[in-house]
This record gives sequence, C-alpha cells and structure tokens, in this order.
Amino acid sequence: MQDMIECKSFFAAQLSPEEPYSAADAVAAMMGAARGSRWRQNEACDAVIARGAVACVVSGAVRKFALRPSGQRQIVDFAFAGDYLGFAPADPAFFVEAVSNDTRIISFTRERIDSLAARFPAVAMLMRHGADDTIRRLEHHLLVQSRITAREKVGAYLAAMSRRVSPNGANAILLPITRYDIADHLGIAVETVSRTMTMLCRRGSIALKTARDVEIRDPSMLSDDDF
Repeated sequence: MQDMIECKSFFAAQLSPEEPYSAADAVAAMMGAARGSRWRQNEACDAVIARGAVACVVSGAVRKFALRPSGQRQIVDFAFAGDYLGFAPADPAFFVEAVSNDTRIISFTRERIDSLAARFPAVAMLMRHGADDTIRRLEHHLLVQSRITAREKVGAYLAAMSRRVSPNGANAILLPITRYDIADHLGIAVETVSRTMTMLCRRGSIALKTARDVEIRDPSMLSDDDF
C-alpha cells in the first residue's frame, strides 16, 4: 500500500497537465496500467523493458551495459529516479541491472503507454520529456568521453553527475555509483579514476569524505562548458 501511495505521488509530481483537474485522472490511469517491481543490488532487471515495455525508475538506480568479447563491461547509461528506459527496441546485446538495493521500477507495456499518451496530453508530454532527457544524457556523455586527458574526463564526469544528483546546485553530492562504475562508463581503468580523483583533491577542486561522498570546492576546475 505504501509503495502505491509513493508511486502515485511520484507521477503526480512529474505530470504537468494542461487542463485543470486532469492530473488525478492521468495519475489514476497510469497507476492502473503500471506494474511495479523491486530489485536488489546487481540483480538483473532486463525484464522491465522486455517485449517493448517502457519503464521508469522510481527510486534507486540501474545501469545499462554491454559485455565485450574479452568479458569487459562497458556501461552505456545510468538511470536514476525519474529517468526512463525502453524507448528504443530491446537489444539482446545490452543488459540492465540494479545499482543499489531497493531499486523500484514502474513499467508499462508499449500498447498501454501509447493509449495513455493518446488520452492524456500530459502523459504524452511526460514520455516526450523522458525520451529527450535520455538523448541529451547520451549526447553529453559522448562529449565527456571525447575529452583527451583523464583529468578532463573525470572532472567533466563529476560535474555532469553533480547536476544529475543535485539539480539544486549543492556542492556536496553522494555518488550513487562506484568508481568501478565510473571507470566502465568512461572506458578507462578504475586505477586511473582513483588516481585522478586523488589529484583533483590535491589541487583543491574536490574533497572526499568517503569514496562516494564528494564536495566540489572549485567547479571551474571541473567545468565541462567549453566543448
């Protein structure tokens, strides 16, 4: 019951209906069509986007990755609370798994979400914004990977992650992912990530309370605005 209440509040906050009083109807329709699931850390959750389903992360995080012939993992995206999965057709080359314990995901069949989007303009807009955010996130990550030095890559990555997990501009962030995740997302060694973060600490760009608790002290040193 509590999960349903929280999910209703989640979608009510996301929907921005153009017509008064349509929010409750849209939320009720979405909850009626939704299927909820919970996942543990590192548990495979490919099923949420199987057979063309569209899914939304309500809490926690998931990673999408591929395995190279060598067995090396290449992460292509992370989805946090409010992010969507499944806009592109499912590809057996990619896998999806939960990053954190108690990751909650709501999924919809393609037919149901298309029907809801046709009935409620607010749902159509929500799906469009979700797709736009996914494309923008992947485009920006390509720019981050195009950086030449490890300091540039990791610095730009931390700046981008700060905006995602702390949109209000707070300097202190709690990274929802490990350094191994960062390394596999950037395509560099985890030792390189650790050395670079230590170097950024020594330069005064960041401070580390723990491996994931990061304080950004000099955002200009992490700037990714000059692509």
